[in-house]
Amino acid sequence: MSLKQVSLVAYLAAFLSVPIAHAEVGFGAGVSYVFGEGVAVGLRVFSDNEEGKGVGLIGLDYMPGTGGVRPSVGIAYLGENVYGELNTGYNNQKGEWNLGIGAGLTDTDEDPKAAPAVAVDTGDDMSPGPVTDL
Repeated sequence: MSLKQVSLVAYLAAFLSVPIAHAEVGFGAGVSYVFGEGVAVGLRVFSDNEEGKGVGLIGLDYMPGTGGVRPSVGIAYLGENVYGELNTGYNNQKGEWNLGIGAGLTDTDEDPKAAPAVAVDTGDDMSPGPVTDL
């Protein structure tokens, strides 16, 4: 196996090891700062799309400074339609592993626990109706 094939297998294994039972994947786009290399722009797939959660991610970045493509894996926190991340990736142009931090936009679902409670009138009110004089 080549280094690129081993890297791809490692990325997939890391992503699949994140518990995703009953979760809908999320998608995002954003900007990362890669230490020692500069800015990268990229796309992300998250292990869940529920806001207020920490999730795993797999991504693909374009490095304008080197012209390289950088597959990445990491962790992210999903806020209300935004995310912040810490990632590691392999710059195929330079043949080096590196670390990055980033942020971007995503379409998150509300946390069901944070939804406001709704009072339901069942009509079983035992209070007497209006009093009228006869």
